[in-house]
Amino acid sequence: MAVYHADALVIRSREFGESDRVLTLFSREMGKIQAVAKGVRKPKSRQRAGAQLFTYADFLIHRGKTLDTVSQCSPRESFSHLWYDLDRSFAATGIAELLDISTLPAQPNQELFGLTLTCLFLIEQFDPALVLSAYTLRSMTLLGYRPRLGECAECGVSISGERLFFSSDAGGTLCGNCRQTYSGRWIRAGSVAFMRQLIKVDITKIDRLRWNAWMQEEILETLRLFVEHKFERPLKSWRMGSLGTDDAGRHNSRREGKEND
Repeated sequence: MAVYHADALVIRSREFGESDRVLTLFSREMGKIQAVAKGVRKPKSRQRAGAQLFTYADFLIHRGKTLDTVSQCSPRESFSHLWYDLDRSFAATGIAELLDISTLPAQPNQELFGLTLTCLFLIEQFDPALVLSAYTLRSMTLLGYRPRLGECAECGVSISGERLFFSSDAGGTLCGNCRQTYSGRWIRAGSVAFMRQLIKVDITKIDRLRWNAWMQEEILETLRLFVEHKFERPLKSWRMGSLGTDDAGRHNSRREGKEND
């Protein structure tokens, strides 16, 4: 039976059988993989620490016919700061969920791995919602899905004004002529400019950028709608706690509908 090492992050964990867990790992060299961690739900399991969500560890894995099995796990970082603050926990969960739904198994992306690892560290120091927004825009850019911001996603013309029309269908902002055939939502020009800065600035210096409550709400909701449309999957963690609620989402949908009329 083949054995391999995986330098990886635990981005998802679900119960399996009486005492096992199936881990979804995002590894530096092999991309996303799944493996069973046997007995880790037992209090005395040696692998228990390495099977926790967000853990960065070196895994020794046996390749199986249907599902691989974790043989050994040596944790490198547990990111304990994510478990003692609700906002940080929601942001880290949002990052892990986005990474999971936006990637396919066995497709390595070392830049994306590095970005994810960096952002999990930054959440301890920076505004977690700011880190989540920056991560979303940068990961979409790395995967080839960067939204067009400040220029028309259809014809490429530069757009100005206090509010811009953003369409998830079109993949970004639209000019007055092109938006007639698309659904979408209005977003302030300041929010669009701020998103562009989140892509350009050094990721370790995003704390120098300043936003306010309405920009945070507007940007997070725009990005959520964009990602959910792109991958046709709901971002469950983004609809919880401080990252937004289902009620808020329904409210925004009603508001967008009125603006589109």
